[in-house]
Amino acid sequence: MLFSIFQSDMTGLEIMLAIVAFGLAIMIALVFHEWAHAFAAYKSGDPTAKMMGRMTLNPAKHVEPLGLFSFIFIGIGWAKPVPVNPFNYRNFRRGNFWVSIAGVLTNFIFGFVFSLGFFMITNFTNYVENVWLWALAIFFMFSMVINISLMIFNLLPIPPLDGYNMLRSITKPNNSYMQWARDNAHWLLIVVLLVSMFSGGIFLLRDGIISLFNMLWGAIF
Repeated sequence: MLFSIFQSDMTGLEIMLAIVAFGLAIMIALVFHEWAHAFAAYKSGDPTAKMMGRMTLNPAKHVEPLGLFSFIFIGIGWAKPVPVNPFNYRNFRRGNFWVSIAGVLTNFIFGFVFSLGFFMITNFTNYVENVWLWALAIFFMFSMVINISLMIFNLLPIPPLDGYNMLRSITKPNNSYMQWARDNAHWLLIVVLLVSMFSGGIFLLRDGIISLFNMLWGAIF
């Protein structure tokens, strides 16, 4: 994903700014995703994440090396899951649902807002003539793409992703799909990554959502 914007005529400063923009975009998306989980759990009655130092915006507490590597080279990644104890929730189903959806909802909001920033700077400024405006546009673009990608990936009903836990909140426990998904989770995740790498998969859906955002901003502005 990062390497897709590199061109032969880019200056050293532009390359450095693109790398910084990419790293910052990943940190924002991952850190706020996990913080949102921790905050929602705390508000639902479970202080586990807070006591373990995970209700924080410190990237070192959330970044998982393999997930970061996957983001850099594939375009989909993950962070360290926030530890929670569902037995502490005041209401299990309600708490489990809101804790699960908190991360993806945060990424959706960020992706939506950054898409507006990207639209405004690319349509109403001469950003190609100013390296700092160009860097800001690249940051908005990376942030938009990464947040939407992270949202879609985590909505998949595969453990330990948020979509699976959301499904647990509205279905009967230990139904046949939930058991099958738990038994085959690693293979399912590998298939998702391979399909996305070689035939689009998640990226096609991501691009469709971003196109809808652009259509909305174009209709408004």
